[in-house]
Amino acid sequence: MPFFLKHHFDPTLDLNHLKPELQDDGSVDHYELNYVQNVEAGSVIAEWVEFNGADGVEVDSRFVHEEKRFPAGRGTGIKRKQPNKLYAAVNGCVRYENDKIIVEEDIVVPKDIDFHTGNIDFIGNVTVGGAVRTGFSLSGRDVTVNGQIEGAHIEALRNLNCRGGIKGGKEAYLEAGKTIKTAFCEFGTLKAGEDVLVKGALMHTDVYAGKRLAVGGRLTGGNYYCHDYIYVGEQLGGGLGTDTLIVLGYNPTLLFADEEYNIRIKRLHADISLYKKAIDRNEDDATEIKEKLASAEKEIELVKLLKQKLWDGIEATEVLDECKVLVTGVVKPGVEIAIGSAYLKVDDFLEDVYFYYDNGEVKIGAAAKKMKR
Repeated sequence: MPFFLKHHFDPTLDLNHLKPELQDDGSVDHYELNYVQNVEAGSVIAEWVEFNGADGVEVDSRFVHEEKRFPAGRGTGIKRKQPNKLYAAVNGCVRYENDKIIVEEDIVVPKDIDFHTGNIDFIGNVTVGGAVRTGFSLSGRDVTVNGQIEGAHIEALRNLNCRGGIKGGKEAYLEAGKTIKTAFCEFGTLKAGEDVLVKGALMHTDVYAGKRLAVGGRLTGGNYYCHDYIYVGEQLGGGLGTDTLIVLGYNPTLLFADEEYNIRIKRLHADISLYKKAIDRNEDDATEIKEKLASAEKEIELVKLLKQKLWDGIEATEVLDECKVLVTGVVKPGVEIAIGSAYLKVDDFLEDVYFYYDNGEVKIGAAAKKMKR
């Protein structure tokens, strides 16, 4: 009796001819091409079932066999108690390679992430040979991008390495559970559980670093939230015409959540203003508009309450005595530095200095080059 090899993934997937994902409404999503088929260790990826060619069921003849011999490759395994099932031995991407079923823990995307690949959401490590284009998303355990990152959304469970740098166009959002490394960054948002390390310039970017931020070149424009310390090699600030804010001493993740609350409150205020104006202009729909107004006013009070509770937690993470901003190069006027509730706005050109917290004030020390980092 012949046997049919039933797959729990698409065995015909061709990475060179991907098709957009069909939506429930019949449309297609050109950003979702299913480049990766994720499986978890221990899950069934294929199994043998009895096949009777006379039952009228159409199957791919390539997967009909006279013997039950799995085309098992690396990353797969069989259990003695379940000999008719093939399992994933590791977390990874399942596919065929040289007529063998394999599960890869690491994948390499040799080209750009764009409309040829679609978004990529992988359970393991990802290396991208090219760029990540605007509007696309990428996620994995450890993520390395050799090309440039545009206005993309990238998340790494552990570390993110951006070798080609970031030109975010005010749209890029990059997050890592541990460390973000990049050649440079312009107009993006970076959020790391531990460190953000920038070899060159960091410009007009919002950074949330759980421990440290180190910039080899210039740091100009943007908001920089860091729990421990910040190091800048060449230049801090861009002069009085460039707003550069540094905040140390608090948990940056909580500050990120606070900023999201601020955005939500701003939107609700705008909605409330529109509803109030619309009530006078639309007497027929006044009842419905009043209900929306009441709902928005109720929500804004709730968000404000959540924001207050969040700040109770933020203040509990306060660690100030060890916080420092070290600049071995030049500091330009206009830079704002806050360590806890202490605040200083730089009003003159400085060189080779460090900023630290002392008795409720941000003070300036000389010879940052001699400080241990």
